[in-house]
Order: sequence, then structure tokens, then C-alpha cells
Amino acid sequence: MTDETVDWLLRRVAAYCRRRRVRTFRFIFHGGEPLLAPPLFYRHFVEQAKRLLPAYTRISFALQTNGVLLTNDWCQTLGELDIRVGISIDGPADVHDAYRVDHRGRGSYARVVKGLRLAQENPALRYHPGVLVVVDPAVDPKLFLDHFVGLKVRVLNLLLPDGAYHKLPPYLEPASGQTPYGDWFIGLFEEWFQRTVTDRPQIRFFQQIMNLILGFGGASDTLGRSANLFLVIETDGSIEAEDSLKVCQPGITKEGMHLQTHSLEEALTAPLIAQCAASRLTLPKACQHCPVREVCGGGFIVHRYHPDRGFDNPSVYCRDLLKLITHVQNRLMAVLPASLVAEAGVRPLSFEQALTLINAPADGQPSSLVE
Repeated sequence: MTDETVDWLLRRVAAYCRRRRVRTFRFIFHGGEPLLAPPLFYRHFVEQAKRLLPAYTRISFALQTNGVLLTNDWCQTLGELDIRVGISIDGPADVHDAYRVDHRGRGSYARVVKGLRLAQENPALRYHPGVLVVVDPAVDPKLFLDHFVGLKVRVLNLLLPDGAYHKLPPYLEPASGQTPYGDWFIGLFEEWFQRTVTDRPQIRFFQQIMNLILGFGGASDTLGRSANLFLVIETDGSIEAEDSLKVCQPGITKEGMHLQTHSLEEALTAPLIAQCAASRLTLPKACQHCPVREVCGGGFIVHRYHPDRGFDNPSVYCRDLLKLITHVQNRLMAVLPASLVAEAGVRPLSFEQALTLINAPADGQPSSLVE
């Protein structure tokens, strides 16, 4: 991204924050690999952001890296600029190296772990690095958790593989009724939930589900019922919707929006961007009677896509999420004080009961959960 594009971006953000009296605004440096840009880029960006955005707007910065280029010098720079660091590691070496390879086909696990340890040990970084994992249900949940505990990871962010009805994620066959991801998540949840606080990392996915079940909030772009005001700025200055949508069809995120010609408010009115922003508020028809809709929020919009019906479909992970959420709900009921459960309005709900409620809605018209 050129300095000119950065300037356009920050001026657009500053104008948006002033017009909307925005109190918090978050920048996430992503890629590709963001550490291919020089340190000077980040110094310029952060300094300009602090200069241009209004004083009442609290700015935060995060960077998601594959970790192979992390050095002590990088950690020093990122720490000085107060940029939080996230590192992508998909599990033990054999799992990670199956997909994350260099141009010679060599696995990157050893280099990523080296970068992680540098970031964990460098005093310049104020925040412990989080780890982002694209989950693989073929990995034993206990070995998975033990692996990250062994790496002294404090925060784990779990990501479902991108996929849609015409490009199903690995292991998933919705028509079969099987729930490979739900079963895996339940196994991991039980292993995680039973450990002491000092012997387990934070897993935000589970924490968000628990908070939402108990009515404490905690919505994200993949859970809960809140607006998802999130924009992607490409290196050429194009303004686009969630980049994972590219799995749906080629060019789907190209809506003719650009920093030089459109304000952020105008960009948020583009059809797909607006649909993404409202995706957790406007649920697919099949989700209207789901008993866990306030937690699931209809699932991630990318996972709803069907080439013939657009986004008005339940997530391809619908059964998996339903099975996990009902399990967590019942698990909480078994261990929390009865007064807290009563205050939250939580009641027992089995996976089978939830399926019955979804397939026999109040208007008497059956709705198909998945194809």
C-alpha cells in the first residue's frame, strides 16, 4: 500500500469518526503477509492515524502474521507502536505443514514457532501474542490443546475453514446429518472446560458462546446478533466487503468502491457490504425459529452462500454449531449456581429438541435446516 493510499484511507477514517462521533476504531494489518512491508510503513501509518483522527477516538492496531519473518527488531518496532500481534498456527507440525508451506514446498512450522517464542519473550510487546487456528477435526482435541499449552499460548482464536454450499469445507457433508466439526468442538470444549485456569489458554470462541448464552453479550463477526461494521481496504485503495467472501464466486467483493471516490458511509451502502454489516441482524428464513439464533446469529455470512439462492440459507455448519451450542448450554446449567441460570433464563435443550423446533416452526410450515 502506497503512502498516498494510506493518506486517503486515514483521511476517510478521520472524517467518518468525526461525523459519527466514533469512540473506538480498530485497524488490522493483514495480507498476504504484512511483515513484507518495511517497518517505516507502520511507523508512518500509526503516526498519521494519531495525527488525523479526532482525539476522542481511541485507536487500536493489530497485525496478523504467519510469523516466519518475526525478529526481535520487528517485535521492538511493533511494541513501540502498540500494535498487537496475532500469529497463524494450525496445530502440531504435521497439521500446520500440510498447508502452510513456502515456495519450495517446505513446511513453515519450525520458523513460525521460532517467531512465536520471540514475540512471547520480547519485553517490548505489551500484549502476549494471540494465535489464530484454522481448525481440522481430524486432530485429536486433547493433543490439539496440549500442543498449544506446551507452546505457552495464552489466547487461541479458532476459525472454521471457509466454505459454502457449492464448495463445502473438508469433512463436511450437510446432507448426511453428520456433525464432524460440532463433535470436535465438543471434545475440545470438554477438555478445555475441565482444566484449571492456569492450565488452559483463553479460547474466545467458547467464551463468546458462554457469554451469549448467559446474556452477557460478546458478539463477533461469527457469533451473536449485532451489526458487523467491517471493511477491507485493498492495497490499491479499493473498499470491499469481508475478503472470505471470495470463496463464494470470483469478483463478488468488487463493488466499485474506492477511497479516492467514496466515503466510508457511501461504501457501507454498497449492496454486499451492507448485507455483510446486517447479516447478523437479518437472519435467513430457516433460522427464524431456531432456539439458539441469538447465540449463533445465523452463522458467518460466507458459510450461508448458495450459488442459486444467495445468502438466504442456514450456514453449512448449522448442525455443527447447533450441537455445540446446546452442549455448552447444558454444560453450564450443570455447574453454575441455579440463581444465575434462572436470571439468565437458560433452560435445558438437547440437540434433538433443537432440531425438532427448527423443523416445526410456529407457523406450521417446515423449514429445511440444510440440504
